[in-house]
Amino acid sequence: MADAPRQNFFNLIRVQKDLEKIAGEALMRTPRLQEVVAEIAELERDAQDFILHWTEVITLSNHELAAHFLAQAPAAFRALDKAAVEDWVIKAMDAFDNRGLGFAIEVFDRLEPWIEAHTQNLTACALDQVAGFLRHFVRALGGRTLVIASDPQAYTDTEKIFLPAMLNQLGDRDGNARLMKCTAVYLWAQNRYGTWRYRALEEAIRQLDAALSWPVYQRLEAVRLRAAIAHELPGLAREMEAMAYLDDAHRAAWVRFAAAANALTAPGASAHDSLALVADCMHTPLPAPLCWQGEMLPQKVREALFRRVPREKEALQQALSELQPEHAQHPEGEEGEQTPGAEAANRFSVSRQSGEGEAQNELRYDGQPVPLTAELQDLLDSIMQDVGELTDDYLTPAGGSGAYPLDGSGGPETYLNDLPSPAGKLYLYPEWDYARQRFRDAFCALTEQDVPEGDAAFVEKTRLKYRGLAKSIQRIFEAILSEAQRQRRQVHGDEIDLDALVEAHVDRLMGREMPDRLYTHFRKSGRSVAVMFMVDMSGSTKGWINDAERESLILLCEALQVLGDSYAIYGFSGRTNKRCEVYRVKTFNEPFSTRVERRISGIAPKAYTRMGVAVRHLGKLLGDVPARTRLLITLSDGKPEDYGSYRGRYGIEDTRHALLEIKRSGIHPFCITIDREAQSYLPHMYGASNFTVVDEVAKLPWKVADIYRRLTT
Repeated sequence: MADAPRQNFFNLIRVQKDLEKIAGEALMRTPRLQEVVAEIAELERDAQDFILHWTEVITLSNHELAAHFLAQAPAAFRALDKAAVEDWVIKAMDAFDNRGLGFAIEVFDRLEPWIEAHTQNLTACALDQVAGFLRHFVRALGGRTLVIASDPQAYTDTEKIFLPAMLNQLGDRDGNARLMKCTAVYLWAQNRYGTWRYRALEEAIRQLDAALSWPVYQRLEAVRLRAAIAHELPGLAREMEAMAYLDDAHRAAWVRFAAAANALTAPGASAHDSLALVADCMHTPLPAPLCWQGEMLPQKVREALFRRVPREKEALQQALSELQPEHAQHPEGEEGEQTPGAEAANRFSVSRQSGEGEAQNELRYDGQPVPLTAELQDLLDSIMQDVGELTDDYLTPAGGSGAYPLDGSGGPETYLNDLPSPAGKLYLYPEWDYARQRFRDAFCALTEQDVPEGDAAFVEKTRLKYRGLAKSIQRIFEAILSEAQRQRRQVHGDEIDLDALVEAHVDRLMGREMPDRLYTHFRKSGRSVAVMFMVDMSGSTKGWINDAERESLILLCEALQVLGDSYAIYGFSGRTNKRCEVYRVKTFNEPFSTRVERRISGIAPKAYTRMGVAVRHLGKLLGDVPARTRLLITLSDGKPEDYGSYRGRYGIEDTRHALLEIKRSGIHPFCITIDREAQSYLPHMYGASNFTVVDEVAKLPWKVADIYRRLTT
């Protein structure tokens, strides 16, 4: 022990000398100089060496800045580890380089906030770190798919679960992550167990006062939802119970309140039951919210419901109209027969079936079970969460949307009479139903229309905007045209074939007769290319995307005049299987002209993206063109989608099948998209190497031309 003061003394002398040697003037400017030197001498040798090293480095930049570093360095090492201190120093040096001395000094002098932020980072849970897990976890619990999003308040609007970007309520990161998970589960439960069911929400908004009775309703719903979670998910309920309270007093307050609302713990209790108890509990002391309870924002929910309820109702009616014809014919016998004069609209029914796992909706047609796709099951789940039960108006198919009349008396001709009057010739195409692994014959009705001519000013504006790029593309295409094909070992030619000459020389040395085919001849390669550009004109392309598509086509058309390739441009859109449309911009037989330019300018967003029928029709037009190489290049901003069942996997599988059909006829499809989620579905539709994702809309004009060059050479 006697050696400790002596060692500290020698440390002090050594640190003092080292600092004088490397810091000089900076040391003299350091406030509390002797105290700072003594504090540094008390640190571990590794920390001392760190301070000496950075003092020398900072002194080379500025003496005053080094003095401020020395003054704060001992305190920094007492509170932070070496890596955190280094981050602090680097932040100050970056501030000095980018913003000046004053900002760098502020970083060194404001050490306390830096220590606080660092400590928080060690214990807090960032939403970005757990959002992916929470999204999949909540989806696995069942019900409507909910997006995980960031907001200072924790709440749900029935489409998203909003959680704080950073949670630091507990003393460790794992605990905060569990707390965030419990919050997400509770907000999921509000959706799953009927807190936000449409009629209950409207009744609550009408009856409750935001300041007085709404907080009571929030606590009552917490009692009911905790009981519902405990009944169906007991393990998860135990985890939530362990993280629910601030302390024992908080727990006791909730036990007393729950006793007053014991009726809500019965199986089958609803939000209406909570609402009925509000008056009885108005004078019961309210406990503080549970740690994971979040907020209830009814107006946010109401806005989401008003958007979603009519949309999903229409989608269900459309899906039923497509299912109805397939189940109109029943097996022989009386069980499935329809009573004469019965209304077709009432032939569908939905019931809730419980099994070993989660309860499922069962759809029946005249009492007979109807197989459900995953998409339709999700749609029914979502609607049931909003309205509780399906009334007859939900189960009434969209009028006249079946492929054939219900009595089965007609074929395609009868079906045509049920369609809206087309603007041009009508084409009927099948559609692939992946769930039943068969085609729906003559299911899609498609018309061709001309794109109305647009503003010529857009064409001139595009030329002016991309005049440099247009010249570059044109030079590239001219180089393609001048490419030559080498023909070796010719009697006459443009230059000597060195390989043939060497072999001839060997023949002469060995006494054999020399051949006379010693030349290479260059012959221009003849191009035989036909390309169909299929342009997405769905409503989602409105704005920048539509402008980029039109600009790309204008630049490409001008460059293609150099190559002389045969090409056509068609847009596509649609709304249900009865209103599928392709829009002529340029046909194969039509020359590029001012009129075509005006049509490109007139390309505008329309409806939805029913893609399979457009692929089949445009593939047929392309297949009729005589060419060695035939390409179908699609410009799109997202996945296939339309009303009814043409969503999710159904639309993807139909489009994939259509692409396989045209591949068998010798057409090579390729897709250019700006959808950042394209990796999740385009490899399945087009193949791993037959698409590209453009990460910025502004790059589309250059990308289209570059991809065309690579595909056709």
